[in-house]
Amino acid sequence: MLLAMDIGNTQTVLGLFSGTDLIRDWRIRTIPDGTADEYGALIRDLCSKEIGRDQGLTGMAVASVVPSLDGVVRDMAQSYFNLRPLFVTAENLPGLPVRYQRPGDVGADRVVNAVAALEEHSPPLIIVDFGTAITFDVINEKGEYVGGAISPGIGISMKALFEKAAKLQSVDLVLPPSPVGGSTIESIQSGLLYGFASLVEGMVKRIEQTMTGHPRIIATGGYAALMANVYPKFDAVDMNLTLKGLCIAYRRIHDMRDGNPAL
Repeated sequence: MLLAMDIGNTQTVLGLFSGTDLIRDWRIRTIPDGTADEYGALIRDLCSKEIGRDQGLTGMAVASVVPSLDGVVRDMAQSYFNLRPLFVTAENLPGLPVRYQRPGDVGADRVVNAVAALEEHSPPLIIVDFGTAITFDVINEKGEYVGGAISPGIGISMKALFEKAAKLQSVDLVLPPSPVGGSTIESIQSGLLYGFASLVEGMVKRIEQTMTGHPRIIATGGYAALMANVYPKFDAVDMNLTLKGLCIAYRRIHDMRDGNPAL
C-alpha cells in the first residue's frame, strides 16, 4: 500500500493506493505548525480503517509546498509507519523533461500533475489547478513541461475581500442565477465565480497563442468541479490528478533505483 500526500498551503490531500488503484482519499486541513504526532495519529487512524491486519503501508510519496512541514512528515513517517517518505521534485522525477529556467523552482504538485495528465492525455496540454493559488501548467507538443502561470486562488481572494471590506460578509460559494447579481450576496458570488472563470478563459486563450497545436485543457484541485459549471470548456476534470501523479512518480523513481516496487 502506498500513501500519497499532497501538502498544500490550505489543505493536505491524502490518497491510499493498492498498486495503481486509488482506493481511498481524504482532505484534511494543513496545520503549518503541526507536530509529527498530530499528523501521525490522524493519518494512522484514517488508514487503519482501510488497511487490513495483514497489510500495511509499504511506501509514502509526498509533494509539498510547505517546507516547514518536510521535517515533520519525515519524523511522522518514521515514527508511525517505519518508512522513509519520498519527496518528489522536478529534479528527481524521471520521464518529464522540464524546460523551466530553474527546474528546481517548479512546485512538486505542478510536475506530478503534468506526469499524471500525460499518462492519460496526449500533448499539448494546459493543466489548471484550483488550489490556494490557481496554477496554469503548459506541456508542449513534445511532452515537455515548459512553464505556466500562477495567480491568487478563489479561497484566498474571498478571504481577503471579507477581511478588507468591512461591510461585506462571507457568503456560500454557489453559482448565482446570473452574472448580474440582484443582491450583495449574488454580486459577490458572481464576482468570484464568473470573475475567475473569465480569468481562466483569458489565460487559456493567451497561452494557446504561444503553443503549437490545439491543447487539451485539464482541470484539477479543490474548486475544479465547481468551476467546471462556470467554464464548461475543460476537456477533463480530475479531482485526483495530483495523487495519481504521486503514485506514478513513486513507481518511476523506485523502478530507476531498485527495480519494480511492491506497493
